[in-house]
Amino acid sequence: MAGNHRRGTILTFALGVGVGAAAALLFAPKAGEELRDDISDGVDQVRSKGRHLKQKAQRFVDLAKDHVLFA
Repeated sequence: MAGNHRRGTILTFALGVGVGAAAALLFAPKAGEELRDDISDGVDQVRSKGRHLKQKAQRFVDLAKDHVLFA
């Protein structure tokens, strides 16, 4: 029960962050090309962070497997 509430809260927060970021970009006083470059840089950063988090999660899973197998 608490897990579902927590997931809902995290999802709501993430959605709010996304909407806020989109609104900030839409109302930013920048030229089109400059804005597109900023968006592209942001997407690249998100992808990089995603790859990094995936690697960390995989290391954690591998450590957990080793712990379970040798326990």
